[in-house]
Amino acid sequence: MKRDQLAFLLAGLAFGFLLGFGVFFATSNAPQAPTSSARVASDVPSPAGPAAPTEVAGGGGAPMMAEIGALKQRVAADPKDVAALTRLGNLFQDVQMWPQALEWYDRALQARPDDPDLLTDSGVCLQASGKLEESLERFRRAFEGHPRHWQSMYNFVVVAGLKLGRYADADSVLRRLEGSGAGDATQVAELRHALDQTRGPAAAPAGGSPR
Repeated sequence: MKRDQLAFLLAGLAFGFLLGFGVFFATSNAPQAPTSSARVASDVPSPAGPAAPTEVAGGGGAPMMAEIGALKQRVAADPKDVAALTRLGNLFQDVQMWPQALEWYDRALQARPDDPDLLTDSGVCLQASGKLEESLERFRRAFEGHPRHWQSMYNFVVVAGLKLGRYADADSVLRRLEGSGAGDATQVAELRHALDQTRGPAAAPAGGSPR
């Protein structure tokens, strides 16, 4: 084999190796976007968030930025456009930009302070930002005002029980959720199992889990 052919072959192999390594690195380190705006940081499946759609338009990038620009124009024209404010919160929450999402949710809450979906989604943003006590306050406000709002009760149990170890508070709200008959029965049962597993049988409430 001629020297120039050998050099070309070696250069091609080196390029292929670097390209493959770059693809592997980018894939293994890519951030995972949430699929629902009411995500919870646990192994328990997350309940759905607000009724409004939360998928980022076009999967992000230019379509997302175009939508954000259009929504901001709507808000500039009408600062109390709750639908636009909520959608902006949903978009930023979907890409885990928690402070920005919380800002838009809080602006929407100024117009609808008792909206359980806004309270829950803003609580999720506070939770993700490490402000757990504030998130619990938002969740409680949601289900105290709307007793069958299961997403707020579910998220309260996750934060109070699975994150903070406040099992009495978590169990009280989980019993309330179980008794309401609201929500997805399978997810609620999995949440009960996760809470019981986390605190252990020695700390389980007398009489066992309600059925």
